Amino acid sequence: MQELNINADRICEAISKIGYNPSSAIMDIIDNSFMANAKEIVVKLFLKDGMTVNNARSIDKIIIVDNGNGMDEVGITKAMQLGSSVTYENNSLSKYGLGLKSAGFSLGRRIEIVSKVKDSPISQKYFLDRDVIKATKVFGYDIEDTDELQKVFLESHQSGTLVSFSNLTYTSRVSASKLVDELSYKAGVNYYEFLKSGAIVLKIEIYETDGSKILKEKTVQPKDMLFWNEAYEDFVKETYDCKKPCKVLDTTFDNPLNPAGEKIKIQATIFPKDGMKTYSNFTEEEQKKIKEYEVSLKNSGFYFYRNGRLIKWGEKLYLNRDFGLRVKISFVTEHDELFDVDVSKQHLTVSEDVETVLKFLVNNPKNYSKELFEICDNKLKASKNTGQEGAEFNVTNSTLEEEDDQTSTISKEEEKARKDLLEKNSENLKDDAPKYENEGEDNEAFRRVRYWSQGRNLWENGLDRIEGGYVLINKTHPFYDLVLSNLDKGSFERQAIEAIFYSLAVGQNQTVQKFADTGGDIVLNIFKQFSRSASHQLDNWVNNNWDLTGNED
Repeated sequence: MQELNINADRICEAISKIGYNPSSAIMDIIDNSFMANAKEIVVKLFLKDGMTVNNARSIDKIIIVDNGNGMDEVGITKAMQLGSSVTYENNSLSKYGLGLKSAGFSLGRRIEIVSKVKDSPISQKYFLDRDVIKATKVFGYDIEDTDELQKVFLESHQSGTLVSFSNLTYTSRVSASKLVDELSYKAGVNYYEFLKSGAIVLKIEIYETDGSKILKEKTVQPKDMLFWNEAYEDFVKETYDCKKPCKVLDTTFDNPLNPAGEKIKIQATIFPKDGMKTYSNFTEEEQKKIKEYEVSLKNSGFYFYRNGRLIKWGEKLYLNRDFGLRVKISFVTEHDELFDVDVSKQHLTVSEDVETVLKFLVNNPKNYSKELFEICDNKLKASKNTGQEGAEFNVTNSTLEEEDDQTSTISKEEEKARKDLLEKNSENLKDDAPKYENEGEDNEAFRRVRYWSQGRNLWENGLDRIEGGYVLINKTHPFYDLVLSNLDKGSFERQAIEAIFYSLAVGQNQTVQKFADTGGDIVLNIFKQFSRSASHQLDNWVNNNWDLTGNED
């Protein structure tokens, strides 16, 4: 056989474009930590200098550290090979031997590995660099001395591995805060079977650029999308109260290709309609619990788990718009021919034999789900207008990014000075409520929209050093009295207006920081006058349009 030349850089480009997003790429790397028997896995995101956690394109570098078995030189070089010739253990999360390279190069142009096996020193730094590969036209690794920060992250472990991604590509277009929230949520579902016992800890941390300080951290909580342990044992139409999901299927079925082999497990639950989260006859705690179920089209359908790891989230197959039905399929390596899993571990193709079985087994649960929704429809009345103002906007937009103007010619030092000016100005805008909605809980969200009763302006712009911009809307202003107070908290109309005020506040903050033609203090004063003038004009509009709502007071 004649060997053919390959373009090494184009191969790297191709495998980096197989459908990863930042969170799925990071989880493909995390798979290796689980397979190395790690008990602690930490994803570390490093901010670009001068960025907040909510700035888009704010991530400078990503490091993943675990305390697993570690690798020696042979193990590291094998991990760096394309299509690594590794014999995987039965029911491993790995499959093709491409994950580190394909996921890694989807994140950045440089991949670094440092590892440590028990009773051995920390290894040197092995790296793959797209720029070097392109220049040399050879797919290969090189070795450098290990960075001090990498040593610090590994030295407290008896064994373990550190993988670093820099010169970021795709990930550089999302904010650190959004990636933390998305990754922690998806990882909680993906690795539910691994994390539910509490024996393994998976954390995400955001660091300052130099790694000297942790700005935010989050521990991934296991999340069962079927809420199996909370669900009623069965669905009884006559007595169902629309408060919890119901178990409607729990069985196994044969492998069509090998009936004597290991069976495939199937479970299903049906959920109350999402509108029940505002049902006036439920307690606030019951409404909150229904909201946690996140009943939606996106979260309905089939959840396929291979060897305990989620492959496909909410696959619809033939279910169409059955919002309240979730089905979990659990299979192992033996069943791979029935479920064709792609390299990115995000998609699969279900064989016709399996789909035929699923249609039969899920037929009754589909009908039960429709009956359950009918019960909820009959119960729903006018929603009670409860909850904190702005809370729905803040929770819904917990990962909203601040698009930053990249064209400014202002120096980093001047930009920082102006940011300090904004923060100092914001110290006078303290409201009594906490900084976060649901503070201390898993769905904690920065309060971008806040309401207060001070001053004469309709809104004030504020800046938090870590989280970024926020807006304070004045409840004593006539516009609030005429318009906002007549809109349900959390309604589409209320959130749309809140989005306008929030965007105005962010725009003011960024203009103060970036406008190069005059001093930051002058720009800040201009916007203060602008807010006063705009607020006064809206006051005049209210006085001339008070009868728009039919309000006689």
